Amino acid sequence: MTNVFISIILILLAIVVFVGSFKVHIDHRLFVRLGSLIPLFVGIISLGIGCIYTQDIGEVIITRNWDGALINSTDSPGLHFKSPLETTISYDTRNMLINFYTDKDYSYDGGSATGPQVTINDKSGAKADIDIQVVYSLNPSSAMKLYADYGTQTNYTASYLSNDVRSVAREISGQFDTITMLTDRAKYTDAVEASLAEKWEANGLHVEQVSVQEVRYPEAITDKYAQAQAAEIARSQAINERETAKVEAETKKINAQAEADANDIINRSLSDNLIQQHYIDALIDIGKNGNLVVVPEGSQPIVGSGKITSE
Repeated sequence: MTNVFISIILILLAIVVFVGSFKVHIDHRLFVRLGSLIPLFVGIISLGIGCIYTQDIGEVIITRNWDGALINSTDSPGLHFKSPLETTISYDTRNMLINFYTDKDYSYDGGSATGPQVTINDKSGAKADIDIQVVYSLNPSSAMKLYADYGTQTNYTASYLSNDVRSVAREISGQFDTITMLTDRAKYTDAVEASLAEKWEANGLHVEQVSVQEVRYPEAITDKYAQAQAAEIARSQAINERETAKVEAETKKINAQAEADANDIINRSLSDNLIQQHYIDALIDIGKNGNLVVVPEGSQPIVGSGKITSE
């Protein structure tokens, strides 16, 4: 808007100088009129520059009239034209980052923000500090409403988005106990992302990703958790050892029973006649190789290694 006023002043100055040239001596009149062309050309060029603007990819431009009324918005990159009485406001629609971690100071740049860690209280009543990162993007069609409600994108980020991230992170932490926060913070992360997505949808914001990078409890709590975890490991080992011993005992019992059953079957199947037949078959088999087998009555058989020959 300042350029417009300067351009108008220069053009008016050129007109005044040109009209005043009629009052000077005729010998100097041409020189004065030529001089009036300088502010005229500068004013016209400045006014023309105020009628065009360029737009980058990933940017939405809002045009506002001289009286503050919003006129239009566009997200088409390239060269655009407007009235010289209109001003432009830029909103970034690329992926932007809100990052709260450790002891960083607050800083804002357009739609991005950086700040210190978020302190939460979980369902168990324990306090912890978390590092959280939120990646989001802006729907171009929402830019005019956001500007009407909050002004610049930096102001919107500082007064609304960053506060939302901190408040939602604290609110959702009350749904999870200490053990879950320490061992399965993915559940907590998913819950924060779902809550932010639902809350920001009305303002045309899309949550791309939420990442809870670290959960820091006081040392006294982490020590107790480590002790409980060690006790649980020892208990699990004892249960496993007991189950293993039980299985081994059952296996031995089953094997012993199987062996006893097999022996019982064999004993019941061996009659005196069958035993006698096996005995005779064995002697015959030995004699097949020419061995001399002598069976004295009422004695054990005698096997000779020499073959029977005739003289």
